[in-house]
Amino acid sequence: MQLKRVRPAGGGQVPGAIILALVFVCLAGSAQATKYAGAFMENGGGARALGMGGAFTAVADDPSATFWNPAGLANLGQKEILLMHSERFGDLIDRDFVSYTQPVDWNIFGGADSGIGLSVIRLGVDDIPFTEQLTDQLDTNGDGVVDGDEIVGLLDLQDDIIYKSDQELALMFSYGERLGAWQVGGSVKFIRQSIGQYSSLGVGADVAFLRPRVWRQLDFGIKFQDLTTTYLSWSTGRNELITPAIVPAVAWRQPVPDWNMDFTLAGSLESRFDNRGDADQYSSGSFSANAHVGLEIGFSHKVFLRGGYDSGFSAGNLTAGAGFRVNPLTVDYAYAGDSLDIDEVTHRISLSFRF
Repeated sequence: MQLKRVRPAGGGQVPGAIILALVFVCLAGSAQATKYAGAFMENGGGARALGMGGAFTAVADDPSATFWNPAGLANLGQKEILLMHSERFGDLIDRDFVSYTQPVDWNIFGGADSGIGLSVIRLGVDDIPFTEQLTDQLDTNGDGVVDGDEIVGLLDLQDDIIYKSDQELALMFSYGERLGAWQVGGSVKFIRQSIGQYSSLGVGADVAFLRPRVWRQLDFGIKFQDLTTTYLSWSTGRNELITPAIVPAVAWRQPVPDWNMDFTLAGSLESRFDNRGDADQYSSGSFSANAHVGLEIGFSHKVFLRGGYDSGFSAGNLTAGAGFRVNPLTVDYAYAGDSLDIDEVTHRISLSFRF
């Protein structure tokens, strides 16, 4: 299959103009978005990325690039599959990420070095109590409202409580291609959320760019997430919009050949426009942002140590991780601190296999 279009002269400069245009699209498309809609996708995938504080948009060189920056798919030279699992609150909240990527010998925009990816994000919460069917029994005074004194009646109705599960899924199809000095990519995602008998469906798109060595060893990346807003339609008749996010990022890669070591220092700024206020690290008006910074130290391309800060610089925002590679298998582990101050940390494990 060969799909090509003529690239204009000076093609290395085209993405800069496109990026500027996309910034205005994101700002215009953020109106009337629903705060925290689709939040289950925000932590992305891969223990490596989490160990680096989520500062992965300008790194994006493993299968988790389908989420962090699909332009990175143009760099992947082998087929690879990544499996990730994490838990919070014991096993109450389970989160899984699966991604398959491979290079392809065709391209869409007339460039070179193309790659595709397919990934799934799943978050599940089990044993959620539903009590709406007990309203008439609890409302002993008949005023149509279950107040604080009446809610204690649930102690006598425990056998009548219905327990259901919350399942949130995102399926993403991703593509990346090299255009001169730039790499471009995008993802189309399909979203389904369900809790009990209620469910929602939605579709959205991300567009991203990556510019390796924009200056010396410095890489630049930027992702336009939910570019024109992502529309979620609930079976209840309620509709939600996921606001666009702009994530500019940089990464400095420094090899040290004499010691057979590699250092990668990365940072990104996840910027939103849906009035999150003090819930995010920085805010002004409808704008808010969270900073992500991370460091990875590699030894002989086999052993890796990582650390970072995710959306803040307190002890609760600290992340750490380690990895071990014996080709074709890589095992990564990540720890994320108690950012909510509820004595609950996150552990994330991922396996990736190249073939």
